[in-house]
Amino acid sequence: MKIVITDGYTLNPGDLSWKVFHEFGEVAYYDRTPAALVAERCKDATIIITNKTPVNAETISAAANLKAIAVTATGYNIVDAAAAKIKIFLFAMCPCTEPIP
Repeated sequence: MKIVITDGYTLNPGDLSWKVFHEFGEVAYYDRTPAALVAERCKDATIIITNKTPVNAETISAAANLKAIAVTATGYNIVDAAAAKIKIFLFAMCPCTEPIP
């Protein structure tokens, strides 16, 4: 399993550790991801964790193994929800109690 953190600096400017994610699989961590690189960086992802990086239909479609997208922010307008519902198992905001409809 590959976990891609697209913009970790927005959540953790250096005071926290991302090590716990390594228990679940390979982790690709990026401080920030420009729009032009999102699809490339996420193409092998099983899980995408994003805060502010847009995840559009192109990125979702290109990620053949994608099973989940976690948005670590309020709101989920940065993710193409229609494309996510077609392709993946789980699309959720964190923390949350239910998947996004």
